[in-house]
Amino acid sequence: MKKISFIYLAAALFFTAFPLFADTHISTQSHQAQVTSVRSVPYKTGSDFEYFTSGDDGFLIKWNENNEGEHYQISDVGIKLIAVSPNGNLIAVYESDGGSVNKVSVWDWRTLTRKKFWRYKDSITSLEFSTKGTYLIVGTASVDGVEFYNTSSWSKISKIKANTGIVNYIHTSDTEKTAVFYSPAGSLSYYNMQTGQLKEKFTIVQGLSQTQLYNDNKLLAGVKDNTIYIINAYKGTSVTSIKSQNPIILSTYKDTNLYYLEYDGKNNYDLKMLENMDGGKVSNPRVVKSFRGPRGNAAINSGIKNYTEILLGSKTGSVYKVDTDPSITTTNMTEITQNTYSKINDMCQAPTDFYFLTDKAIFKSSYDSGIVNKIISSEGQTNIINYDESNVILWSESSREKVELINLNTKTRTTLFTPTGTIQSLRLGKIGEKSYLVEIESGSLINLYDFTNKTFKEVYSGTGIQDAVLCDDGNLYIAKSAASNPQVPLISVNPDTYETVPLSLKGNVSFGLSTDGHIIYGIVLQSNDNVQETYVYSFNTATGKPTNLLKFAEEDSEAFTYIYGNILYTNIGKNKLYYYNMTTKKNASYNRSASIPKSVAQNGSRVVILNDNGSISWCSSNNASIIADWYLTTDEQWYEF
Repeated sequence: MKKISFIYLAAALFFTAFPLFADTHISTQSHQAQVTSVRSVPYKTGSDFEYFTSGDDGFLIKWNENNEGEHYQISDVGIKLIAVSPNGNLIAVYESDGGSVNKVSVWDWRTLTRKKFWRYKDSITSLEFSTKGTYLIVGTASVDGVEFYNTSSWSKISKIKANTGIVNYIHTSDTEKTAVFYSPAGSLSYYNMQTGQLKEKFTIVQGLSQTQLYNDNKLLAGVKDNTIYIINAYKGTSVTSIKSQNPIILSTYKDTNLYYLEYDGKNNYDLKMLENMDGGKVSNPRVVKSFRGPRGNAAINSGIKNYTEILLGSKTGSVYKVDTDPSITTTNMTEITQNTYSKINDMCQAPTDFYFLTDKAIFKSSYDSGIVNKIISSEGQTNIINYDESNVILWSESSREKVELINLNTKTRTTLFTPTGTIQSLRLGKIGEKSYLVEIESGSLINLYDFTNKTFKEVYSGTGIQDAVLCDDGNLYIAKSAASNPQVPLISVNPDTYETVPLSLKGNVSFGLSTDGHIIYGIVLQSNDNVQETYVYSFNTATGKPTNLLKFAEEDSEAFTYIYGNILYTNIGKNKLYYYNMTTKKNASYNRSASIPKSVAQNGSRVVILNDNGSISWCSSNNASIIADWYLTTDEQWYEF
């Protein structure tokens, strides 16, 4: 990684310096949302300790002994659970938006490729590889409960001859002959994995979380209502229960004693241990050491012990490392992450080069100069639109904040309108020489702002509105859900007469529109109980004919389109940016960076991709290679990976 003050090198020099495939970015940057899981990489003799963290930002980060993290984003929704294979190469991931999106995927970290994925109707309650790595075991919030997949073929197999119900803890013996499941309904069950028969079932404490076997699988620990329960896992009997404030269990099945972190709700943390005693008993809690650490909304919420090291994750995405060496003095937790980047929220073309918007300012920059030119301070807006050579429009998605016209020459601000609902989308459009803003509020209302007359009026209302664009024929084209009337995913509306016309596009819902004024481009989902497919389509406004251009054989409800000249860009499939040449009818893809592409802009031969983590990737319009990945630092300079 290097800091850029000025770049004046031929693009060809960079093509040999950057790999022609997706790669991780190595830095000390934290997650940009809460850490959801911390797992250690299986230790090999002579190697350093390594860890994976996952976050609600969709990133996996692999941390090495030098506290440097390999960052790679695999999802545009939160990662809730991860499991690491015994050889450390495969990562199983549970992705969820907390609603209808529930997916389990398996990734090979060496090649950053997805090996397999499964879609679920129910949420996932547990995820684990078997001890030798023969199986991936998935616990679902369904009557069926646990599912087994053979990791050699990723085929689903029947290992248990019963419906386990919901389980939130899974573990197999070292020989993989026995599987043990804990159900929050209050049972600990042992199954013979060779015959599929139930061997033993104990009724124990209900509603335990952070469940963990330890001490050669003799003891089971779990947390409920600020109490740690210790269960004899061989007999199903209670050993002890200990009151504890906000405990986080840190030990794994490899540990003899139970280590846990206790938090008093302020900024005080105690690392405590329950030592195994003779006769199957455990000691009273012993304070190993005390820390001062993050508090409130930044408090520690996850962690794991690996031999003498402990890695901790916080609600804000920071990562900390401590050790188990006893101490009588209170010390500060050591944070290994640093937030050194300013997130770019949006970007657009400038008369020359590009504008970039952060929470604090509008910047102008280009790949060829590498110079960051701060134009004017912003007020926390999330989106920018290029209006003309001197003016831009700032607005905020999912907000009722005012929409402003900013003159970049005079530095003056003009409020165009203040929405009554939250803005879902705002687009600039033209009919003849007149310019308009097409505003969608709360998925149910479309308004037009007329720059010439400075008027603001409602032109359409309905449910399930996704996107809208103005075309040269004077009509507004609206992408929507086919579940609302009229029951098609694309309609046209005359802004003057309000005449509404259903259009001949088939699908469940359309979104992600762009237009050159004559042709509309967008995304449409076509799904039923058995098939989910996503298409990029074009719609000719003169002939009323739709044409499917690209197909993705899964559901992608977040894809976009962007049109520049005869090139159509889309991130269908979420993992890459594709470009489709409408003259040659050929498509190709850019090799992505560590983060998923969020949007794209082109100006002349320069293409810039805005990534989900707020970084940018520079590309050429005639080459699939990424030229450079840049991050804007907090001191308003570019850093290049």
